[in-house]
Amino acid sequence: MLDIRLIRAEPERVKAELAKVGFPAGDLDALLEADRRRREALHALETLRAERTNASKVIRDLKDPAERERAIAAQRTVGERIAAAEETAAAAEADFERRMLEVPNLPHPDVPVGPDESANVVVRTVGEPRRFDFPALAHWDLGPQLGIIDFERGVKISGSRFYVLRGAGARLQRALITWMLDLHTREHGYLEIYPPAMVKRECLVGTGNLPKFGDNLYRDAEEDLWFVPRPRCRSPTSTATRCWRRSGCRSATWPIRPASGARRCRRGATCAASSAGTNSTRSSW
Repeated sequence: MLDIRLIRAEPERVKAELAKVGFPAGDLDALLEADRRRREALHALETLRAERTNASKVIRDLKDPAERERAIAAQRTVGERIAAAEETAAAAEADFERRMLEVPNLPHPDVPVGPDESANVVVRTVGEPRRFDFPALAHWDLGPQLGIIDFERGVKISGSRFYVLRGAGARLQRALITWMLDLHTREHGYLEIYPPAMVKRECLVGTGNLPKFGDNLYRDAEEDLWFVPRPRCRSPTSTATRCWRRSGCRSATWPIRPASGARRCRRGATCAASSAGTNSTRSSW
């Protein structure tokens, strides 16, 4: 999340940078207006609270009972005004937070500006692409032929975009998870964890999945718990880090390097499988 102080101090620069990623300038103006309303509401609330505090001190020193009762009666209306001001401030704060969460990060200055991935620039190439003396097949074609991926059975069991790994396919996935965890924990100082499959809303707000991608996530609506989503967002690691931070872990023990092979779930087809017209996964490791 961007610092609101940067947006206040340099709104035109922030607008110009965010325009590169398609964020409308009008939305930033609306955010600044929401920020103004929030600060005004908080100022009004604090003014009323200070007024009540000062009045309480005056009432405490009053000796005349009748005058004291009149002062107490006058403060009852202040209490009602404070309650109304608290509601206004809470609404303004919620509107401000919602708008702040919708603002993307500023693009890195080295990233080329372009309409889509066609403007991407190759930074470096590692190794040489492997060449085959036979036609290479995509995994959605090769997997069923080898009997290691069963799309049809996955659809029958769970619906579209699910699959079943069989035999060597299941062993391969398990082996890759084990290899990844062993590599990071034994050679790179990571700590293996197995986080909960569901997390609180605040965890996904912190990892950038909410509110923007809320429609693509699975959740328990009654308890507002969310399944850890998108394979690329590293949510189990981020969630674990947040749990340690919130549990009172002292900064002297940082950095903490958790690694996990936990399952993550989300809606949506992968680009390759979607373009091939086949089923893709809603859950992966």
